[in-house]
Amino acid sequence: MLHQETQPQQKKTPELKKDFYIQQLLRIGVYKSFGKQLYELSMNELQDVYLEYYVGGDITH
Repeated sequence: MLHQETQPQQKKTPELKKDFYIQQLLRIGVYKSFGKQLYELSMNELQDVYLEYYVGGDITH
């Protein structure tokens, strides 16, 4: 039974990560990227956008 109970949490983990990226980007005013709404982006695209805004050019300035 314990294994069955933990399965839904494992399935939700990628969704929670995606929600985190979306929330962080919305917080700084990013609503679209690649011509799509954030929720339409794949996880890889979201990570790229997140890194671009949070790690990207701001560190070098």
